[in-house]
Amino acid sequence: MKNNESVTIRDIKENIFYVFKYQSKLKDGHYGEKQVRKVRVGIFDKKSDYFYKRLLACIIILKHSREFQKFHSDIFEDIIKEIDFPDSLNNLQNIDNYMEFTRNNIDDIEISSKPIVYLLFILISFYNLNDLLNDFYLIFNRTFTYEKQQLEIQSWDSLIKDDFLLNMLIFGLDELKSSATSQEYFESLQDKYIEKQMLYHQTINDRELSVSSQLYRSIDVEKFLIKEEDKIILENNKLFDYLNKMTDEEREDTEKLILSLFVFEVSDKLKQAIANRSIQWKWITDKKISLREALDESRKAGFNHLNEYQTLQPLEQIYRYIDEDIATTFADKNISCKLEPLFQ
Repeated sequence: MKNNESVTIRDIKENIFYVFKYQSKLKDGHYGEKQVRKVRVGIFDKKSDYFYKRLLACIIILKHSREFQKFHSDIFEDIIKEIDFPDSLNNLQNIDNYMEFTRNNIDDIEISSKPIVYLLFILISFYNLNDLLNDFYLIFNRTFTYEKQQLEIQSWDSLIKDDFLLNMLIFGLDELKSSATSQEYFESLQDKYIEKQMLYHQTINDRELSVSSQLYRSIDVEKFLIKEEDKIILENNKLFDYLNKMTDEEREDTEKLILSLFVFEVSDKLKQAIANRSIQWKWITDKKISLREALDESRKAGFNHLNEYQTLQPLEQIYRYIDEDIATTFADKNISCKLEPLFQ
């Protein structure tokens, strides 16, 4: 680490806690495969392209949040260049068609914002939580500007992964303050990851939600596998030491930045698209029913049929959470948006 006020891209690359998934065949006469989470630390020197594509993906996501645009817009200004302005970007391999780094070696670039370093750290670490950029268009339900302009109906898969990611972002931030050592911090991240996967798995079963078999299998995970040599870096992780020095003001800025990834403004273009699509729009504009009543009515047909509900829901400009812990975490915090449960 260069000093207490900044870190370099290299520091992030060498110390990052990187979770990825793979399948292992079930034994004892059972057929099929079980998802396993594996953690590696500091592996990106051998797979540098792996790291830089994910870094670029996460920069794209951060760049298109309102909080980033207002307070952090100059951070990556000199090292990235937009080539195209796509409506969506669903393939990480083609990311260079839309944005690229302006130099070959960016490892020495310093980042002096702890909120930005934290977001990069967690987003890259848990990239495979939801194939982050691949699902960006659906999960965050917008084009590549902060203002939502285009309507995309999410499946239960993307709604659950959306909630899961927000959970890990806010838990990881709060845990920085309560963890005495990096080893304790990373162990708590792993425990929380498994705990939340079990919660969403149970929610799918209890609510009989219509999810893909791939998602259902992928959140049925019992443990992490960590190589012994990687545990050494987790026990003395320099990036944790840097982030652990966050001030209360920096934590509040980070919370706002996190929420700005999930709650955003609605454009006139989108409002017109909603009016054209919604079967209840005329009743709302004629004041025969309120927006809330229309949303409640659209849910009565069954939780697995969300088209009308999701058509209208952007007009609330509210984040609808699945896990109650999200509301609890933000209950006493100074945030500008409302959070309400998806399941009443």
